[in-house]
Amino acid sequence: MKYLSTLLLFAIAGLQLQAKVWRINNTPGVTADFTTGAAAMASASVLSDDTLHFEGSSTAYAGFTINKRLVIIGTGYFLTGANSNPGLQANINSANFNGAVIFFDSTSSGSKIIGLDNFFFANGPVLGSATDNITLIRCRISSAGQVFGVIPNTKMAGWTINKCHFNGGASFSVFVLENWQVTNNIFLGAGNMENTSNVNNLIRNNVFRSAVNVFNAYFSNNIITGTTFSSTNSTVKNNISSGTNLPAGNGNLNSQTDAVVFQGLTGNSTDGQWRLRPGSTAIGAGETVASITPNGGAYGTADPYVLSGIPEIPTIYTLTVPASVPSNATTMPITISAKSNN
Repeated sequence: MKYLSTLLLFAIAGLQLQAKVWRINNTPGVTADFTTGAAAMASASVLSDDTLHFEGSSTAYAGFTINKRLVIIGTGYFLTGANSNPGLQANINSANFNGAVIFFDSTSSGSKIIGLDNFFFANGPVLGSATDNITLIRCRISSAGQVFGVIPNTKMAGWTINKCHFNGGASFSVFVLENWQVTNNIFLGAGNMENTSNVNNLIRNNVFRSAVNVFNAYFSNNIITGTTFSSTNSTVKNNISSGTNLPAGNGNLNSQTDAVVFQGLTGNSTDGQWRLRPGSTAIGAGETVASITPNGGAYGTADPYVLSGIPEIPTIYTLTVPASVPSNATTMPITISAKSNN
């Protein structure tokens, strides 16, 4: 695994020529720069625009507060076990936070989080004022919202949540959301973006498996269940529901069961089950833009959801190293299989 970590380190280093990449690994016996995110945040050597690479570990990482503008990269999720996507990483351990909270301070504005597994993200008044321009991509998120009594109507602008898997809900009703883009995600819990001061938010090509409540949003190409759906001061177009909760017209389609839309879990992975089955009514059901008509749901558009949230950096998915080498050997055969994940 030492060879694996070193090779990945060089791959990530190529992303940023001047900023530094810091290794975080809490596995006993592994030499890394830090064992926790909190230690990295407390270090004066870690500067804004640096990268924190959380390596796969069998021990869950502790939560922490992001108080610098950083790129934070994990290794994806659903890498092993029942209904997983095997063969994507040589190290099948993820950067798993086991539901621990990652807080975003206002000083973390502009940060990008990629490929972390099973964390709760939150904001609160003790963390400063509004946190803007956060990007969450290819992460598995337990749930999202506020911890502490958030100052009502704190504005959060320019967030991007893309290709993430939410185990639970995402409740942002206490915040004013401005210019958010929520695209190609899978939400197993409720999605609430209903603050009456929201401005210009895009919610497109997601799968929602529970209640959805939006205000002042462009809501299109989504596939939702037949639970509560409410929209105020919003454009609702080309969505599909298993119930009868979508407004008539504008390409919206009600009463479409899971069985006719999705592939389903049988023979599939936890996140792969939400791909469209052959003949699905969501195929070609999205809104036509620039003469292109995408599919509905998280796997639609030219930038679809990615299985297991594998980060868009080179990864090693198989690694073969001899168990032993003769003492007089001058070479050692190693077999590596890698791919770019663009």
